Amino acid sequence: MSDPTTTIPTSTSTLSTTTATASSTETCIPNMKPGKDGYLPPYSCDALQNYVLSFGAAVLFTVLFGLITGVHIVQAFIYKKRFCWVIIMASIWELAALILRVFLSKHQNNENYYTSNFLLMLLAPLWINAFLYMILGRMVYFLSETKKLVGISAVRLSTIFVLFDIVAFIVQATGAVMASQTDAPNSTIMTGLHIYMGGVGLQQIFILCFTGLAILQHRQTLVQERQGLLYLRFQDSQSRSSMGWRWLFYALYIDLVLITVRVLFPSNSEAYPYVLDTLPMFLALAVLNVLHPGRVLRGPDSEFPRLSRAEKKRVKKEKKAQKATKKAEKRVVSRQQGFESLTESGRESPEFRDSIRLPERRQLEV
Repeated sequence: MSDPTTTIPTSTSTLSTTTATASSTETCIPNMKPGKDGYLPPYSCDALQNYVLSFGAAVLFTVLFGLITGVHIVQAFIYKKRFCWVIIMASIWELAALILRVFLSKHQNNENYYTSNFLLMLLAPLWINAFLYMILGRMVYFLSETKKLVGISAVRLSTIFVLFDIVAFIVQATGAVMASQTDAPNSTIMTGLHIYMGGVGLQQIFILCFTGLAILQHRQTLVQERQGLLYLRFQDSQSRSSMGWRWLFYALYIDLVLITVRVLFPSNSEAYPYVLDTLPMFLALAVLNVLHPGRVLRGPDSEFPRLSRAEKKRVKKEKKAQKATKKAEKRVVSRQQGFESLTESGRESPEFRDSIRLPERRQLEV
């Protein structure tokens, strides 16, 4: 019989604990008595973990993520950045996952704690991804003279990548839910694993495309700086930044690397989830604390244009008026074409004369 901390080799990365449990069911030992804190070794048929969870490590990272979440909330108010709710959600999801991990470490065979922790840990990085996409869109709007990148407007660019992130989120969530079912057959768990890894692949494709666009915008901004086009913008007292714009690009690159490490880590012991999962996410959030976008994106054009309620109503009325004007113009053109057609042919039907108004009839007679 193996030592309780012996792990089962797996061929997967993020879902290795689940697949280890699934792959061992054919040779597992049923009805084993749980050990300390409800732990069951991986060769038990009812095992959820393939290693013993550390209560101390879970508490430590819970405290750290609690602090970093608080800092992000405060910074969102200080810099008055509405879109920072996304990074706050990322931090809250990580914090919630770790709180559940604290409980799970004392009840290591509790399926509810396990499943909730499992899903939150897997999906939280997608919130950070979305925040990075939003940052680049605003950087394009703030730094670019055309407010476009590769012919795409800054607002649309941000929207496109956020939608990509939502697609990856849905695919990964679907796979993770299927793979986290403790009472499901192996075929269902493996199908869920494959779906999840497909979502991971999509996420990495989007990250690579996004990285290429970030590098392109970085280079274009360097050219603008050499030409002196950024001088007036950053000399404006209202938009003077407490941090150089380059640092915000560096923050993007660092976080993209950390997310990639997080997505591709192998989990064969508890050290791996903390070193290559929880720690990278903590560092990603900490980088965005230190190199917060609010330190660069300040003053005019630092946010996407936002209309007030009265302005939205006015724009809506203007659009309706324009639409009505176009319809009226089309009717006039159609009638004029009818008049011209009748004049050219020299024929006029009584029905048509009766259907038009008197002024138009007189015009036709003339």
